[in-house]
Amino acid sequence: MDMGLEPMESSSCGVPIFQPNLSARVVGGEDAIPHSWPWQISLQYLRDNTWRHTCGGTLISPSHVLTAAHCISNTLTYRVALGKNNLEVEDEAGSLYVGVDTIFVHEKWNSFLVRNDIALIKLAETVELSDTIQVACLPEAGSLLPQDYPCYVTGWGRLYTNGPIAAELQQGLQPVVDYATCSQRDWWGTTVKETMVCAGGDGVISACNGDSGGPLNCQAENGNWDVRGIVSFGSGLGCNTLKKPTVFTRVSAYIDWINEVSLQYSSSGQWRHTCGGSLIQQNWVLTAAHCISSSRTYRVVVGRQSLSTAESGSLTVAVSKSVIHEKWNSNQLAQGNDIALLKLASSVPLTDKIQLGCLPPAGTILPNNYVCYVTGWGRLQTNGALPDILQQGELLVVDYATCSQPSWWGSTVKTNMICAGGDGVTSSCNGDSGGPLNCQADNGQWQVHGIVSFGSSLGCNYYRKPSVFTRVSNYNDWINSVIENN
Repeated sequence: MDMGLEPMESSSCGVPIFQPNLSARVVGGEDAIPHSWPWQISLQYLRDNTWRHTCGGTLISPSHVLTAAHCISNTLTYRVALGKNNLEVEDEAGSLYVGVDTIFVHEKWNSFLVRNDIALIKLAETVELSDTIQVACLPEAGSLLPQDYPCYVTGWGRLYTNGPIAAELQQGLQPVVDYATCSQRDWWGTTVKETMVCAGGDGVISACNGDSGGPLNCQAENGNWDVRGIVSFGSGLGCNTLKKPTVFTRVSAYIDWINEVSLQYSSSGQWRHTCGGSLIQQNWVLTAAHCISSSRTYRVVVGRQSLSTAESGSLTVAVSKSVIHEKWNSNQLAQGNDIALLKLASSVPLTDKIQLGCLPPAGTILPNNYVCYVTGWGRLQTNGALPDILQQGELLVVDYATCSQPSWWGSTVKTNMICAGGDGVTSSCNGDSGGPLNCQADNGQWQVHGIVSFGSSLGCNYYRKPSVFTRVSNYNDWINSVIENN
């Protein structure tokens, strides 16, 4: 008999110890039951020796907080208050104040158009979860909620237009407004994009200023709470304007491919991330030849979003054998053949977090400007720090005729390679080596068309110097023969 039991890890997020009150639907919101939204944080900045609340945010791992990009100013010093109910009580039972290590603002954040209004804060220390401090779940990548799906916005924002900021955490029921409705002319029109989610707009309940960065909490079918939105903007006409719902950054539009694999090597007893890779069979990983050194011991981590957290659903597997393409020459990167296969010591079970990347049909050539995504934990900008959370960047394919022009890569690039990017804006950076160039086929399937091989020594996002990838569709026969013979 099917008891409908969920696997253990599914309850590791989005489960409050103190259940929220979902019956009351008070105009303009209401006091929340203390600690019933235990992933809600208060982002605070220091001014005149006083910490002040500026934005909300959501704890999504013991060391990471999700908030809005517009909350972040590089001139301020921040701290995060966790386990809070009343902001005016400094030493509240069950609460904690933690410093900030690094803040990653989305590289395409645009403060004029309010696009990609999302930022990730890495905490200075890992937080111990408790009755009052829990993590929220992230929704499935790409998933959308139907019209009128009941969600709750939470925060310490103003309760009404120009009102004071609330001392105690507030909640307000806000039904989802689908994109077709919200983008109508008398609603938000073209201001709202598909990377956003609207909720509210009944003229009664709304997130008000001061709630920025906080979560739109929606309960999934299994009962766990997902953070579906990050409060981004509302109407300048006031808080609860009819047909002007609150607009949130849609979290499911920013979840990276879980199918990314991180390759780590052992160095003085510690494992360090060195390259990306793609799981193409349950015991084989595709990566770049230049990532592999015969003097090192490797392991592979799969099902990861954050490199520093031992996430539920992630696995670490030893590498039993590495096979480098026989024509690879590390002194002649421009000859290509920068491809290697790693055999895993054991087969990896496929789950909702671990899936196989598909190989493209042999010989496939993508047309100019075909949209692909590079993923990895590489540096975000020239000489920048390595990020902890998986990054993605949209890169357009540059065809061979263009990429081999003298003002581009010239004769350095060969037909066994693919170029992508080179707009001077988005690019894979060092540390992403070996990772996939993910391109969606007509049937919706994601295929690994490229392996990050090299970029310009002038820097990451150099104009007309796109990232260069090993073209996987040139090596189908080699890949198949290696797997068959090993």
